[in-house]
Amino acid sequence: MKDIMIHFPTKVMIGEGMLKRLGEEAGAVGTKAFVLYDPFLKGSATLRAILDDLQKNGVAYTEFDDVVPNPRNTTIDRGAEICAQEKCDVVIGIGGGSAIDSAKAIALVMTNGGTCWEYTERQNEYVHRPEKPSLPLIVIPTTAGTGTEATPCSVINNPSLKRKCTIINPAIYPTVSLIDPSLMVSIPPLSTALTGIDTFAHAFEAYISKNSNEWTDTIALRSIELFARSIRAAVKDGSDIDARYNMALACMLGGWSIAQAGVTLPHALGQPLSAFTDAPHGGTLAACLVQIIEWTLPYGEEKFAKVAEIFDPSLIGKDKAQQAAALPGLLHKLYEDIGVHVSFGGYGLKEEEIPAFVDLAYTAFKQDIDGHPKPTSREDVEQLVHQCM
Repeated sequence: MKDIMIHFPTKVMIGEGMLKRLGEEAGAVGTKAFVLYDPFLKGSATLRAILDDLQKNGVAYTEFDDVVPNPRNTTIDRGAEICAQEKCDVVIGIGGGSAIDSAKAIALVMTNGGTCWEYTERQNEYVHRPEKPSLPLIVIPTTAGTGTEATPCSVINNPSLKRKCTIINPAIYPTVSLIDPSLMVSIPPLSTALTGIDTFAHAFEAYISKNSNEWTDTIALRSIELFARSIRAAVKDGSDIDARYNMALACMLGGWSIAQAGVTLPHALGQPLSAFTDAPHGGTLAACLVQIIEWTLPYGEEKFAKVAEIFDPSLIGKDKAQQAAALPGLLHKLYEDIGVHVSFGGYGLKEEEIPAFVDLAYTAFKQDIDGHPKPTSREDVEQLVHQCM
């Protein structure tokens, strides 16, 4: 019997057209918004509608669009300075994971001071623990991948140190998450595929984690079912609103599940790859997920078998070991179908960087390694990185 503790304070609103609720939700928690958004939104009809809706509901705003993939600590701190100067009392983050993670970190720094990097988790180093709640935070994801709209996490890149670490604290749960699948129809096929794999990895890792429980298993499996049903359709036809809705829901549920159970070894390898090469997060996970599953067997066999059944119902009723062993091949086939061909070396990781890569995995993502179902040594991690090159 395992104890279950659930903490999820975020108000989640998901559905086509949900963006129209932003002004009302923002007006309920603040009077001046720091509106941080992905640069692709600048000058768009979507952004104009957002800003008009805020004004209509009596919310003034300051705009900030200095957002790049794998958000930089220096950019986040500059955003927090502007937010403070403008006396904003609510933060709104619109875009992919980088935009929303930046907004989360800014909302935290605004009330607790310091720099965002001070709050990131790092083994054997001082970590500043927030003493106050963040500013009210409303997030609007434009991709179905990171799940950050449902987590207490913000991943931050520090290029000067070649490190990527994560704020993990309940203080940065969003106040409101508005999830509108109609915002996702223009995402290109490869981005849809890679962010989709990120969604799957969240649910899958939460499911196999040592920290999972019956609650997280239920949520994670539902996310995996939605992913398996919809990812090919979403990649093939971005305007398929049903597929986009299913992927958006899968993404939120995957984020919800890792918020409770955490992630495992794929994230412990994927995150450092972004620090060294600036590779997209979904791509870093795709580049190691299959290899890690193959290496992990027979640990976690029963859960691997259940996931394999979801991807291929013809496996139902077969031997568990046979089902589990089929999972890497099923994922290889999925990668082919959605056009994903990635590797650590292809993203630019050099052989001579691998020792420092392993050091970063153990400094910033040791909690993920510890959650993996198979005991994992530094030598194991190094060998896996070589396999992913």
